Amino acid sequence: MRFAVGPSLLASLTSAKRWNCCSPRHCARGRPMRPAIRYLLIHVAIAAAVLAGPVVALAEPKLEMHRAGVSADDGSGWHLAVSSKGSFSVLLPIPFNDFTTRDAQTGETTHVVGGKSSEGIKFVAVELPPGNKPPPDLASIPKTLAANPANKVSDVGRRTSGDAEILTLTVSDGGKTMYMRCIDAKGTRYTLTIEFPNAYRDLVIANKDRFFESFKLKKNS
Repeated sequence: MRFAVGPSLLASLTSAKRWNCCSPRHCARGRPMRPAIRYLLIHVAIAAAVLAGPVVALAEPKLEMHRAGVSADDGSGWHLAVSSKGSFSVLLPIPFNDFTTRDAQTGETTHVVGGKSSEGIKFVAVELPPGNKPPPDLASIPKTLAANPANKVSDVGRRTSGDAEILTLTVSDGGKTMYMRCIDAKGTRYTLTIEFPNAYRDLVIANKDRFFESFKLKKNS
């Protein structure tokens, strides 16, 4: 299931081949989050739509896999995911994949880290560097999502932190929910998302703040 927001430059990636990996320990308040990453790519079309908007054709972007099924547990059950070619890092409660896509048609590049647990909980962080076409304004994102009658958009917030503009929101369609944080900083858009079946809401709530607040720019960025 994906939140339907129309065509996206990365939609074709959802049909690409997958890899599996696992790791023995991941816990949130004593409850295990079983890691069974099935190669994620972008877990929902929404991520690409937020980053770059719809495109006319869905030519498959070129994918460069830097690392797959990375276990970088710091001893707490969390994994430090440093984007190999992006300008950010983030903590994930499961092992992750680290890759870059390049769209020959649009010239756009995206840097992605993310993983999916066996419960179907997906953590993703995406960077869209400055390009020929600026990403849609942050204010337009909730409206775009709410235009689909299947989506319920809530908890919309907007704030400034230093030089960064930050948008937060929640999207649900009945069976699944997504928490999203979009950050515009130095001409670059970063989008962090957690998508999950509603049955695991409590488990996600126990992890979401640490995931979102762990986002950092590399020192040389």
